Amino acid sequence: MKKLCLIAVVLFLSAGCGSYTSLVKYAEQPNDIYAKNDLKEYLKNNKSPKIVLRVPNSNDKATSNTINNQNNNVLFNAIEKELLKEGFNVRDRGLFNEIMDKSKSADYSKLGDETDTDLILEVVNLNTDISYSTNKITLVNNNGKGPDGSNVGTVDYKKNGATVEFRLIMVKNNEIAGNYKFNYNPCPSGCPLTDWNYNKRTRVLEPKETVTVNLLEQFITHCTQDLVSSIRS
Repeated sequence: MKKLCLIAVVLFLSAGCGSYTSLVKYAEQPNDIYAKNDLKEYLKNNKSPKIVLRVPNSNDKATSNTINNQNNNVLFNAIEKELLKEGFNVRDRGLFNEIMDKSKSADYSKLGDETDTDLILEVVNLNTDISYSTNKITLVNNNGKGPDGSNVGTVDYKKNGATVEFRLIMVKNNEIAGNYKFNYNPCPSGCPLTDWNYNKRTRVLEPKETVTVNLLEQFITHCTQDLVSSIRS
């Protein structure tokens, strides 16, 4: 009941003064991006390298976890689409995996010869169940004439974010040339309090919806753009 009262007070104050909007924002998690100079130099001399996307599956020991989600193909297709836009020559990942399974070789340089591939972009990890939580409400000044405020209470506003990790391999050198970790922060522009419902049985606030495929697709697209920028800078 106390939690419900707190929510009501915040909503009343916001509506009463009419000059503030109550939003929930989460602390942004930094991305981790590393690319070797050899890779950057290679891309300067090769404007349209041949690349294949390698994704996790239950039979793939080179990746760190298994993904079982029918929506993941949408995300993987978004990565390949963005790579094509950036000028890469994208190879068929299904054909690559088939050749790799038959080869049984861990030597990427040999696989490169067999598949005519220069680079392998591995999706090492994709987790769409990263929990974010805060009890802080940001009060945004609507007229822009005064400072924003905040209110810290006992109510926890929880939402799921996501994280994706890539590994970029230079096939000819048989070496890992880049490691990347990107974080999807929920409510980047702030979420209104109406995005949560109060569960009377459990006495906790529950988000009305989880991370949608469309939001993840946008996130994955931006990640791919940032990855390409980091190795071409």
